[in-house]
Amino acid sequence: MNMTILLALVIAWAAIYALKRVGAQFILRGAGRAALSEVGKRALIRVPGQVSLLKTEFPAWTNLAAVEQQAAPLRKEGFQDLGVYTVSSIPGVLIRMMAHPQTNVAAHIYDHPKSGSWTEFVTRYTDGSSHSLSTLPPTGMEHPEWWRKIQADKNTPNDQLYRHFLTQREWHGIKSVAPQDAIHEFEQNYVKLAVWRQERGITPKEVAHVAVQWLHKKQAAGTS
Repeated sequence: MNMTILLALVIAWAAIYALKRVGAQFILRGAGRAALSEVGKRALIRVPGQVSLLKTEFPAWTNLAAVEQQAAPLRKEGFQDLGVYTVSSIPGVLIRMMAHPQTNVAAHIYDHPKSGSWTEFVTRYTDGSSHSLSTLPPTGMEHPEWWRKIQADKNTPNDQLYRHFLTQREWHGIKSVAPQDAIHEFEQNYVKLAVWRQERGITPKEVAHVAVQWLHKKQAAGTS
């Protein structure tokens, strides 16, 4: 299990924060590659190198109905509900963690006041790679070669997405992860991805993609 989607989103949030400080419109009008690189560097400073999942009995849901709508079909498919967790260093995020012990698929159902609710299915492999399916719209952040990603429509019921994931994921070398080990695996894989991102950096192309998405959302919302 991993936090590939959450890490990409955290980086996008950090890039937007940096863009607000320097002015996205100014950058997009021709400040150039150097300015975009500087925004990427500022964004990386705000990305935590590690996180802890903290179980909460009283989650402050923003999208409870949406989360339950995504979780209910998975319980019928045999997923174990592992509880709801907050994420250290990333305020506002809630994750309902679920796991299917027979198929070695983890389900992470996220809840955030600004980004809404979405699901990520993940299978890990003995060679250290991962295969995932996510209903979060693309963030513009690239990912490492050892993370194979499937993009899915969030309007499709989660039981259908789960069965689709089973047919599309790589079948060789699947790593067996017991439900009781899910949280540790989750945290460890965040560290692995954070190290990859810090070593690679955030490219000007990624920053530009985030800036365009952000400006489009602002224009659609009618904000300045």
